[in-house]
Parts: sequence; structure tokens; C-alpha cells
Amino acid sequence: MSQLVRTRITSREEPAPGFCLIEFYAPSLARAAQPGQFVHIRCGEGSDPLLRRPISIHAVNRRDGLVRILFQVVGRGTALLARSGEGMIDVMGPLGRGFSRGQACRNCNNSSGNAPAGTGNTGDIIVVGGGIGVAPLHFLLQEIAGSGESGRTTVLLGARSAGQLLIREAVEKMGFVVHVATDDGTAGHHGPVTGLLANALRRHPGFVYACGPAPMLKTVCALLAEAGVPGEVSVEERMACGVGACLSCACRVRDAGGRETYRRACVDGPVFPAGEVVW
Repeated sequence: MSQLVRTRITSREEPAPGFCLIEFYAPSLARAAQPGQFVHIRCGEGSDPLLRRPISIHAVNRRDGLVRILFQVVGRGTALLARSGEGMIDVMGPLGRGFSRGQACRNCNNSSGNAPAGTGNTGDIIVVGGGIGVAPLHFLLQEIAGSGESGRTTVLLGARSAGQLLIREAVEKMGFVVHVATDDGTAGHHGPVTGLLANALRRHPGFVYACGPAPMLKTVCALLAEAGVPGEVSVEERMACGVGACLSCACRVRDAGGRETYRRACVDGPVFPAGEVVW
């Protein structure tokens, strides 16, 4: 259940130029949050900017009641939030539909299972993220590591350059094998992270979780359809209200009968089965 809290910021970091990592104290939110969900944050003290900003939940520490968000500074709202220091923060959340990890993992060795996410025969997991899309995947990987499944999980991370591979070290410390790709070739594969995914699907036909910019996710979905591998993608849409009232985040999808329709990314998503999204 979502909640509205005003609480204190406990730390603020800049993991790379133009990116900000904020931690705040919210025990009830930390207990309720699931990977793939997001929070809606008021960035100023008054009515300017008027709208809250949706930011994915990057990490939680349920024991200490702490929540972390990682975001890129791209406009006035996020710039104000990045300059907030260790003051107070007004947060609504957790919101949205997250990754159906628990259901997927229960069925990961059953190719006939009808879970929304679906699964493959081998049970291997592939997690692929591009740019700031890696932010919610860190929380997902926390949960996977906590359940002892890091050994059968491959992590693929993409960025413009080596300096923007934001979570690589943290994910490796969790025990995951990480492969990276950079647009400029300064680390790992020279090219988009989807090039790594194409190879990984040939080696490890399992279940895929992905988050990143729309062009990347479009390619991910095409690769999964071609390989016959199921998965889920977390889409990036503008969300004005965060609760499904304003319809600004309508996402084109296919329903169970194959007909095209629209669903709200803020309540029906932001995570959707890969085969449903119409690009």
C-alpha cells in the first residue's frame, strides 16, 4: 500500500557527474517496497515545480528503514532534488507494479507455467540494464542475491562510457558475474548492451529482466521474441500524478487477445511482460 511521508535525507552522493544518489529514512516504505516500483517525490518546498517526479527505488535496507534512489539530473526538478543536501524530503510510494520475481522464480524450471513473466527450461536469469535504467535493477539484484540465486544470474550493464557504469562494483560485490558494454568502447563490449544480450540468449536461454531507454527495450523485446525467451521490461514514461488519474503515462500494449490497447505505466506498470509492449 502506498503512503505519503515527509522524512529526512540521511545521505547524498554523486556517483558520476550528472547523477545523484540519495538515501532517506522511511521504515514503512522500505518494508513495503518491491523491486521495480517507484516513488513520487516533491522536488521543491512550494508549488514550483508543481508536479512530483517519479524515481525508481534503487535499494532498500529494511532492517534500518532506509530507501535509496539513484537518478540523473536532466531538468529543473531533478536539479533541485540533487541540491537538497541532508534536509527533508516529501515522498509518496511505493507505487506501480514491480517485477514479478517471486512468481517467476517459483516457475523457472517449468516451461509450461503460465506466470505473467513466463520462464525458460534452464532457470537461468539474465538482468540487462542501460544508462540510468540500471537504477531499479540494483534493488532486483539485491533480492536475487538474498535468495541465493546469484550463481545462475548473468548481469549485463550498458552505458555511454566507463565512467557511467554506475552499479558495476556494487553488483560484483553481491557475487554476480557482470558483463559491460559502452558506446565509446572505454569498457567491455564496444557498442550497445543489446549486443551482449544477443550472445547471452544463445548461451543461457532463461528469463530476462530489463530496464533502460525505449530504443534499447525495443531491441530487447525483439531479441526475446526471436529467441522465444520470456521476460519483463520496465518502461520509462512521463508520470504526472503517479496514481493512474491523469493518463499522461499511457503505454501501448497488446491484451490477451492480441488487440492493441493502452495501459497506465504508473499503476499497470512500469513493469510489463516483454511480449505485451507495442513499440
